[in-house]
Amino acid sequence: MNCSTHLQGKLLFSILLVAGLTYVTAFSGDFHFDDRPTILANPHLDRWEIFVSHLDHMVRPVLYATYFVDRRLFETSPAGYHVLNLLLHLGSGALVYRILARTVTEETRLVPVWTALLFLTHPIQTETVTYISGRASGLMAFWYLLALFLYIKASEETSGHLIRRRYRVGALLCFILSVASKEPAVTFPLALLLWDVVVRRLRGAELRAAIISDHLPFWFGVLAAGVLAWHHPRYADLAQFSLNIRPLWENALSELHAASYALLLFICPWQLNFDHDLPLFHTLSQWPLPLELFLWGAVAIAGVIAVPRLPLFSFGIAWFVLQLLPTGLIPRNDLLSERNLYLASFGILLAATVLGTFLIHRLSTALTRPSLVHISAVAIGLAAVATLCAATVQRNALYRDPVLLWSDSVAKSPRKARPHNNLGYALSRRGEWDPAIEEFRIAVRLAPNYALAQQNLRDAYLRRVDRQ
Repeated sequence: MNCSTHLQGKLLFSILLVAGLTYVTAFSGDFHFDDRPTILANPHLDRWEIFVSHLDHMVRPVLYATYFVDRRLFETSPAGYHVLNLLLHLGSGALVYRILARTVTEETRLVPVWTALLFLTHPIQTETVTYISGRASGLMAFWYLLALFLYIKASEETSGHLIRRRYRVGALLCFILSVASKEPAVTFPLALLLWDVVVRRLRGAELRAAIISDHLPFWFGVLAAGVLAWHHPRYADLAQFSLNIRPLWENALSELHAASYALLLFICPWQLNFDHDLPLFHTLSQWPLPLELFLWGAVAIAGVIAVPRLPLFSFGIAWFVLQLLPTGLIPRNDLLSERNLYLASFGILLAATVLGTFLIHRLSTALTRPSLVHISAVAIGLAAVATLCAATVQRNALYRDPVLLWSDSVAKSPRKARPHNNLGYALSRRGEWDPAIEEFRIAVRLAPNYALAQQNLRDAYLRRVDRQ
């Protein structure tokens, strides 16, 4: 092992140690929201024979296989379920570091360290790591990043065709596992194209050869996934449900605003919320869409201009947009869920790190005391990471109790019915019927057709009468 490899190993260990210590607080998290119906009360996870017999009707089979194992090992103890979530997060952070470590120059040698640190410690990741059902995003991201890492290894391999083929087969297998964990992983072939064009700078005949020999198997994988989904009864129902949520044009406009709002969450983590309340947009002229469209256009132009000088900055911007593309095209009930930003966050944090490194390099060459610039930059960076770690610990504390989590959501989304209903339900499970009834009343007032809140309100009244 050479000195550089040994140093990289120590840096990676230190990064993972910081992240691991930060997320120790996640193990006190309880079951929330979808956890009980999809995991604890899911009859298809009761026994091995039932699980196997239901595979042909199951969506995300790799994800539910992990839940099946958790049910066998930990039953109703939430702490055990957090183990795999955290391991996936640490694994994804290690892959972020290893992928970027293969691209650095002297000027960007610290980009892998800071990007991995930000990725692992930013509190925007808590909904994926600490919320047990957020595992779908973490599991998909881990296989996705591992597939990219193996693809890069195959492209770098010069010792033999057989070893390259093994890396490629491994990448294809990881891609399949990623798609079987969560459907947005079908963007992977576009991520490969992005990597080869922006980072590897393939052009002309080289790029065409890479697409035909290396990318094509992944496109066949997307095609196979599409055919299976078309003939899968659950996916057909889900597709019909999705298309009935809102018109595609209105969904695209609303998701444009959601993407802009998501960028603010990276800068203002105190706005993180388990149930965001974002507006629907119907025309492009509605404010602030014109401003947001202008800003995204400026970001796109900056990304294109930066390709020759700062390819990783351009790659990060394009990666962020690519990972949000499925939600922009396919309507969902929620315009923004923080767990859907998990894989996308790699791109925006990379772009921010590269831009910061570039500015520091320019300052150090322009000023007479470059060492002071570097020391100040490291101090600011460490302070930022420490602040993010503290915010993550604070955010994790909300997951200890559903009342805490939903009280936070009610405070940040006071005009949305669902947080009030879910807070009322959490209070009712404690036997606190009067405050629960008040929350149910608010939910019904905000959404008069909200059948679940109406039922919960009736049940709460009856329970309170029985207790009296």
